[in-house]
Amino acid sequence: MSLNTDIDNFEYHEEKGIDFREIFFKYFYFWKWFLVSIVFFLVLGEIYIKVTTPLYQIETDLLIKQDKNSSGAEGGDNILKSLDLFSTDKIVDNEIQILKSYTLFEKVVKDLKLDVSYFLKGNARKYPLYEVLPFHAELLKANINSYKDYLQITPINSTQFDVEGKKVSINQPFQCSVGLVLITGTEIAPRFISKEVDLKFNTLTSLFEDYSKMLTVTPISKDATVLIITYQDALAKRGEDILNNLVNEYNNAAIADKNKIIASTLSFIEDRVKKLADELGSAENKVENYKSANKITDISVQSQAFMQGVQQNDTDLGKLNIQLGVLANLENYVRSTGNEQGKLPSMLGVEDPTLLEQVNRLGEIQLKKESLLQTVPETNPIIHSFNDQINSLKSAINQSVQNLKSGLLITQRQLKAKNEKFESTIEQVPSKERGLLDVMRQQDIKNTLFNFLLQKREEQEMSLASNLADSRTIDAARSTSQPVKPVKPLIMLIFFTISIITPISVIYIRSILNNRITKKTDIDKITATPILAEIAQSNELSQLIVIEKPRSMVAEQIRAFRTNLQFVGAEHVHKILLFTSSASGEGKSFISLNLGASLAMSGKKVVILELDLRKPKLHLALNINNDKGLSNYLIGACEHDEIIKEIPQQPNYYIVASGPTPPNPAELIGNGRIEILLKELQKDFDYVIIDAPPVGLVTDAQILARYAHVTAFVVRHNYTLKNQLYAIDDLYRNKKFPNLNIIFNAIDYTSSYGYGYGYGYGYGYGYGYTGGYYMEDAKQSKGIFSVFTKRKK
Repeated sequence: MSLNTDIDNFEYHEEKGIDFREIFFKYFYFWKWFLVSIVFFLVLGEIYIKVTTPLYQIETDLLIKQDKNSSGAEGGDNILKSLDLFSTDKIVDNEIQILKSYTLFEKVVKDLKLDVSYFLKGNARKYPLYEVLPFHAELLKANINSYKDYLQITPINSTQFDVEGKKVSINQPFQCSVGLVLITGTEIAPRFISKEVDLKFNTLTSLFEDYSKMLTVTPISKDATVLIITYQDALAKRGEDILNNLVNEYNNAAIADKNKIIASTLSFIEDRVKKLADELGSAENKVENYKSANKITDISVQSQAFMQGVQQNDTDLGKLNIQLGVLANLENYVRSTGNEQGKLPSMLGVEDPTLLEQVNRLGEIQLKKESLLQTVPETNPIIHSFNDQINSLKSAINQSVQNLKSGLLITQRQLKAKNEKFESTIEQVPSKERGLLDVMRQQDIKNTLFNFLLQKREEQEMSLASNLADSRTIDAARSTSQPVKPVKPLIMLIFFTISIITPISVIYIRSILNNRITKKTDIDKITATPILAEIAQSNELSQLIVIEKPRSMVAEQIRAFRTNLQFVGAEHVHKILLFTSSASGEGKSFISLNLGASLAMSGKKVVILELDLRKPKLHLALNINNDKGLSNYLIGACEHDEIIKEIPQQPNYYIVASGPTPPNPAELIGNGRIEILLKELQKDFDYVIIDAPPVGLVTDAQILARYAHVTAFVVRHNYTLKNQLYAIDDLYRNKKFPNLNIIFNAIDYTSSYGYGYGYGYGYGYGYGYTGGYYMEDAKQSKGIFSVFTKRKK
């Protein structure tokens, strides 16, 4: 007993912590589940890899050139820079949004004709086609299914193909389920004959959604302006073309934005040149007509020198008037447009470097804002930042215009005063020569302005032709040599992990949902009632297993139970043992019958009372006549010595059968005669065992409890509900039964929890392994380790 007690205590303390061995074997018992799950999911992983279209990763590197002009900004621009509104990272973020914009992608789709997807049908999946196509398809008229369904086309020969059961010729429109379609080409290549080709017509929106998921644009570092653009595509060549075209369209858009300012200036110059050409022609005709009418061939040297001075003054005054006109347009622009996008006025003739820098900066910010508005709403914080910059620049430009305008007005007054002096001098020249000077003066003014505008137009056209984008492609698009998705080792690892997690989850959920007692710790967690014995499950047909199989595991456990019983109620010489349970079928009759046999084998005189009057089983198990028994005695029909019968299988072992089933068992048990019977039996027997009805169903056991010295409450493995342990705990704490102990019965050591109950009998390894210690258990169920322990005969 001391050995068992020590071991029990050891196990009790050990279970307080996390028993990793228990957790391991809990799942290891279901190793077949894991094996099937692993095989299933690995095969599923192989299938997934076969049916999944591999993706290649394409990459290109783009350098965003920094704005060198921003360093020369003055005045209000310096204030903006001090607020970090022109920092490089903000500019790079804007360019990233532009590269991801729908507008650029739309141009790429049109250039590469990606609105139609071609697939060659294979055994496991569809293979996309790009460079070598069997034909070209065009959707002439769409319907509701045009962009949802695939169109299956099977070429029959080089000029005909089968579409939905109809034979159609190449270059002839045909009506089908997706709309009116035209297949064009010269002839179909032999490699595509009799092979199914699937067409998918795409909308720009759906293409852009897929494209956005596959495209990533990231700066190489926080402070760098190099962007790494990556794209994943099923076809490496198609991905390279998409990225190369994307970068080209991005550069073209940047150049187009920069050319808007130059185009504005050219438009202004063209209008002025046309007007001056007409005015110059008219002035030349006047000179020619005046000379013809007055027969003048030349003027004096003095007049020519005077004329040159007049021309220079008029030229300066004309340029000055152009500048004032430009400033007036600029002043109206900054005052009237607000934050709305407008056409920036030309700065023709204005040479002030500060004003030119400010206007150029304003144009650049407005163009960036216009580009960004293609991808983000007006409420975006970046747009608010641009609006603040534009307002600050306009305020600075307006101040610069006022300063420059005041200086130009002073110069204009000086030139006009000089002109008045020339006018008074001209009046002193002879009348004919004075008239000629007047008409030649007008001709020279127009001619000077005309040449000036032609020179500016050439300068602007040269700028337009030499304009470059603010970015440079470092590396053209290049693809990985092997697909990046799916990664077979990673996919197989994921499926392998799922194959392990799935059975673990099922087992765990199964254990959570199981509301029956499956292990000793379930009892310990709910009740403090001591466990007096643990009995293994027996598959033997014999009821008296301790007699017929004395070397079996169950027989040894019954003997351990008998030993432990000596220390319970030790103060009583002749003990009355009460066996009960929560419900029928938990094995109390089997245990009480075998315990009595074991006690009798030890030399004790034992009698067992079949007091489960409603469903008696003992007499049936022992094949004993039940014509007269307890029910007869309780009604006074006989004496106690008339109902005691010897059990033939074991000497010193007797039984008092239940007798005929009475209609009122509880009333009979409570009539007082049972107390007399027990006192009489105590005189002749060392142990009186009472096989009582289940306490959870009737009150018989509670009535009999007052006469018992020890109560054995039978709990069955994987049968008794956990909730019933609370009732047992209540009975124990309130001492409703004397010396209440639990008998853990029918433990299945071949189950996932069998390993946890062995302590010294050789079955502690679980799975029914006894190492051949119990001879009657030779026909044991073999565990997975039997192949390692098998001996040669």
